[in-house]
Amino acid sequence: MTPPSPDATRLIRPLPAKPNLEKQRKLAKALMRAYCRGEAEATDRVQALHPDPPPPSEFVLGDAQLVIARSHGFPSWPKLKRKIDSLTRSPIDRFVDAVKAGDTDGLRQLLETHPDLAARINDPLFDFGRTAVHAARDNLSMLDLLLSHGADINAKSAWEKGGFGILEDVALERAGPLIARGAVVDVWAAAHLGMIDRLGELIASDPALVNAKGGDGKRPLHFARTVEIAAFLLDNGAEIDARDDDHDATPAQHLLGDRPDVCRFLISRGARTDLLMAAALGETELVRRHLEEDSGSIRIRVNQEWFPMIDTAENGGHIYQWSLGFHLSAFQVARKFGHGHVLELLFDHAPPVERLLDALALGDLAAADTLLAENPELIQSADHQTLRQIADAARNNDMRAFRAMLTLGFPVDARSQHGATPLHWAAFHGNPEMMVELLNRDSPLESRDRDYDSTAVGWTIHGAAHGWSGISTGRHAECLELLLNAGARFDESEFPTGHDALDKVLRERLFGR
Repeated sequence: MTPPSPDATRLIRPLPAKPNLEKQRKLAKALMRAYCRGEAEATDRVQALHPDPPPPSEFVLGDAQLVIARSHGFPSWPKLKRKIDSLTRSPIDRFVDAVKAGDTDGLRQLLETHPDLAARINDPLFDFGRTAVHAARDNLSMLDLLLSHGADINAKSAWEKGGFGILEDVALERAGPLIARGAVVDVWAAAHLGMIDRLGELIASDPALVNAKGGDGKRPLHFARTVEIAAFLLDNGAEIDARDDDHDATPAQHLLGDRPDVCRFLISRGARTDLLMAAALGETELVRRHLEEDSGSIRIRVNQEWFPMIDTAENGGHIYQWSLGFHLSAFQVARKFGHGHVLELLFDHAPPVERLLDALALGDLAAADTLLAENPELIQSADHQTLRQIADAARNNDMRAFRAMLTLGFPVDARSQHGATPLHWAAFHGNPEMMVELLNRDSPLESRDRDYDSTAVGWTIHGAAHGWSGISTGRHAECLELLLNAGARFDESEFPTGHDALDKVLRERLFGR
């Protein structure tokens, strides 16, 4: 990197005695705003300190951070950051950083430099109350380093809904090296790993373990890998419909996604079922029984009407959110698992409104029009749970269903997860096609969601940095431009966002550059 010119040395100052990284970030943002406005002092600093000063129209936050770093004598922002971290972040903070980064050499140096860290090596410092050995369990060299400094491989996480051991949800091929290093196969791990002999030993020594709560408050039966394990647990008194504490689900509901054979076995032994489970398994007679016993069950969906959901429940919400999918109907579940015979049965029992919703989920407007011709009041008389499904479709970034519902007049101000409107979700996912259709129907620009009190502009910025992999469309800059063209408000103090494509849109809007 080109060193600062002799003239630039007049602008270089040492770091303050107590540097603050957040303040340096704010200074970089302020410099970028000032440079984009054309302020003389900012222009002078950039021209003097930047090795290849770009024009304001091409200036990004990384350039501003480089100038700030060089103004303190550092060749780059990362080196400035590392220096400030070394002066301000505690050894325990750097310990956590090293473990998360998988930096075994850095961790070794830190433990040697700060031997007192060993006293906190088993603290729950990581996500969900995990300890360092849990965070490092797939990095054996780091794990060995931690163990050599006194880490307890059998420490439980401090997760409030029930602590996990290191083996309870580990991949099978990863378990052997952990066991070889001293990990104890407890009752939940034995069930998860399919170790029937070990499970038998544990239950024989303490029969109460058959219903003991482990991670997430799950019982051994929730972890059952095989029919043999499940049968053994039931034969020894396991509660077949016990619910866990974090996902409010029975063993059969938990096992439906990954172990359908075990789920079927539990059903054969009397486990409670539901229409979604029956549809996922393709069990026609079980589907029929649910429909005949409760005709209203045809309306079941993976939503807050039927199950605790992550944004409204005190716990993590029902397991079906993750194993089946958010907001899916029995029709969609049957279709997802390829059970055409179940679909036929569902249609035979479905009232017109449910057949309409399934047609819209498929984007089949011809079928929807036929149903509406026969039942013209369907949409006008629909309840809130029906009409909000346009927002649920937007939440799933499902253009086919969204567009069909919008065409038929579903409300653009409906709300889904987090109390977000379809416009919020189009912004979050970076979906300009969805946004155009909403803006053409006067979707409220400044509406705020329930949980974060943010507008669609805020959701665009957040989604650009934290979008959901596999769902996000990624075209957030286009969405931001659409919102601003439609009159959405934006506070200049929030510029720059740190996302270059968004900042280009904002720079042109705010400064004409």
